[in-house]
Amino acid sequence: MQLTADATRDLDAFMARLAEDVGACAGLADLFRDEEFAREAQALAAGWGMAAPGLAERLARRSVVARPAAPPAGWLPVAVSPGEDAVDWAFFGGRRLEESFFGESVPKVWSAPLNRLLRLRTPLSALEGLAGPAPDGLVFHMSRCGSTLLGRMLGAPTGATVLSEAAPIDHVVRGDLPRDRKVALLRGVVAALGRARGAGDERLFLKLDCWHALDFDLFREAFPTTPWLHLYRSPAEVMVSHARSPGMQMVPQVVAPAVFGLAEPATPDADYQAAVLAAIGEAMLAAFAADGTGLLVSYETLPGAVAGRVLPHFGWAPDALEHEVMTAAAAIDAKAPERAFAPDGAAKRAEVDPAIRAACAARLDGLHARLEAAGGPSTSSG
Repeated sequence: MQLTADATRDLDAFMARLAEDVGACAGLADLFRDEEFAREAQALAAGWGMAAPGLAERLARRSVVARPAAPPAGWLPVAVSPGEDAVDWAFFGGRRLEESFFGESVPKVWSAPLNRLLRLRTPLSALEGLAGPAPDGLVFHMSRCGSTLLGRMLGAPTGATVLSEAAPIDHVVRGDLPRDRKVALLRGVVAALGRARGAGDERLFLKLDCWHALDFDLFREAFPTTPWLHLYRSPAEVMVSHARSPGMQMVPQVVAPAVFGLAEPATPDADYQAAVLAAIGEAMLAAFAADGTGLLVSYETLPGAVAGRVLPHFGWAPDALEHEVMTAAAAIDAKAPERAFAPDGAAKRAEVDPAIRAACAARLDGLHARLEAAGGPSTSSG
């Protein structure tokens, strides 16, 4: 149905008002049947003395709704496209980010009728200067080393939010942008993701992608006083995990070797994977030596080190209930929450093959020893 110009203006006016009304959006956000959503949205428009002609048709088209400024808290950026000067937003309302990764949280809301009707898009400038909290802690890691476990423990209390490997942050970090603007946008995207919205508003932690270790100086410039840690594990066990299922950082076509200061490999074999892990570890050792707010944490000390070292480092003295839910989170498989946690170190060590052993000896074993020596006191996993 082709709408008249007046009808189009009426619908656009309703959508603009709806996007600004967090309470109204929250009332529609959990409606997943198009017919029910359209009926309730039409009733809302009528209650406002407005009309929303053609709403069902607009819903089916999923058209981009351009706006100059960031929408209110409750809307989170889900994609940042520096090359297109675009930020895409989705309405989460007061929904907590309970999944292990931000990328698992987005599909929970992205297909809802509300987010199909209001597919909001702003320019990058909407993020600059946006008010919001600085993070309470940054989690760097070598990958496959317990960072998801740590993230789930930090995010278990209802007052905390963990932004776990959030793509919008990575889009800014790897974007082709001038340094000063990248710093401003990094602050802005974290502020947008961490604004108070009635869901984990007391503490904010960033669990970063493993390659962000190579951009430590960028994060330090954006968040100069935020404490940070680096989590690491026995290299052979990490290498076996990547041999079973390579992470995206091990695929040169996904994360460019140049990110790690490496040349394009003839094949992304065990030696290349070890070189990637070595670049991460060396960057973190250099940061630890130069910066006074870092902590090195071994996987072998988890989960005990969370209460013993990590929380004090991040300035958090949990109450009894917070401690209880963190302990419960530690008993669950972080990447398969339907299963109980089971140690896998012995099984991984049994799978070490000659190529992995040689790569570790050449690139990682000495680095691991230096991390252990620099890391200071440990706390057992008990």
